[in-house]
Amino acid sequence: NTPTISHISSVDQQLVHAGRGHRPTIAVTMAKSFAPVSLTLQRRHMTFVPSIQHPLLPLPFPERTCESKKTNPREIQDSFGKCGIDQVAFIRHGNTAPSATGRDFDRQLTDLGRRQSSAAGASYGSSRLMPYYKHGALCSPAPRCVETAQLFLDASYKTANTSSGKPPLILDSRMYDGTMQPEGSRLFRSIGYAPLREYLENPDANDANAAKFVLGEYARTSLDVIWEEVIAKHDSDAAEKRADSKNGETLLFFAHAIYLPSAVLGLASAVGCIGEELDIVLDTNTQEAQGYLMHIHDQTVSLLQRPGECYM
Repeated sequence: NTPTISHISSVDQQLVHAGRGHRPTIAVTMAKSFAPVSLTLQRRHMTFVPSIQHPLLPLPFPERTCESKKTNPREIQDSFGKCGIDQVAFIRHGNTAPSATGRDFDRQLTDLGRRQSSAAGASYGSSRLMPYYKHGALCSPAPRCVETAQLFLDASYKTANTSSGKPPLILDSRMYDGTMQPEGSRLFRSIGYAPLREYLENPDANDANAAKFVLGEYARTSLDVIWEEVIAKHDSDAAEKRADSKNGETLLFFAHAIYLPSAVLGLASAVGCIGEELDIVLDTNTQEAQGYLMHIHDQTVSLLQRPGECYM
């Protein structure tokens, strides 16, 4: 009953410092019961430039190799509506342990992390997020994210007492935080796990500017992934659904702690949500197997929290 992997895009972890222009093929060993998976990265072909961006997180322009268009919030909302998507859930992976190899990419979930992932799927997954977007759930290829997604989906469908419509996982290495190196690791060593605002408004001007660059790039990349893997491929599959539908599906996005809220901030701003309602994204220290729910058409953001856990 574990979800399948429909296709995967990735970057060679050993060449990640060389930049995003490299498109090698590698094999990555997934968590415990997962078989090795061959990963390839497809060159980006189309993206969009939001006409509205959050003042704390300016997004870099797309690469010149991409075809792009400047898109206003209503157009973006309509694009999600045509895909039948009403909301996007951004979920952090569960608790992890240091890897035997010493590489960040190879970190695995602990038993606690597995319980957290299942609890998340059984609670807010089944009660607030189903039905899921049928064509796929977006996920970082890091084993800790893949296992979190699998356990989350298994638990939510078990709780809902159904096995139909489980989405495949779409793995894209651009969602792995290791692609934002070496500056990303330097910032994390300096600031650690903290709310997004502590990065973007850090008293150290150099760190604040570096954070805006690194996290802005991740937010930009997250929009590219959503556009390429979802909007551009499936915007005609549910054309009969009205853009303002209140009965749409939830697109799942499984990724990493500090980077996750930057992706939320990027999408929220793109659909026109840039007011005080985004303080929850800026001021929350994202907990394990928890995250944020972005409602596309209502332009609202709320926390996704497992039972018995504190918000901050």
